[in-house]
Amino acid sequence: MKIDGTEIDTSKLISKNELLEYLNLNGACDRVLADIRERYDAEFENELMWQYPISDGLHAGVTIVVVKEGFLSLPYDDMDKIDYEIYELDHASLFDEDSLRYFIDDWKMFSDDLLNALGDMLNIIKNK
Repeated sequence: MKIDGTEIDTSKLISKNELLEYLNLNGACDRVLADIRERYDAEFENELMWQYPISDGLHAGVTIVVVKEGFLSLPYDDMDKIDYEIYELDHASLFDEDSLRYFIDDWKMFSDDLLNALGDMLNIIKNK
């Protein structure tokens, strides 16, 4: 499997259940997830995690983590200065084709709207 230019030996990935158990035992937050991020970076030279910092309609955002079974969505609604994102482990789930398409379409719409607005702002400032 290859993602973002990184060849991945899936046997070296953490499983969904191992990850959720690790977070449950050590703290369901991004500070604890950093342990896995560092493990992946050492093994694959890629963290294999991505922040999706806009609402999916149910949560404030999600962190996407590559696991043995696929791609895990770790949703969060709260953040703090020490632990960063606080994950809602009861709502963690693997992506399927429809949910990935939704995230891609939603991100594109968000990104296009933001880029258009920023471009308009730049033009307004330039023309003052």
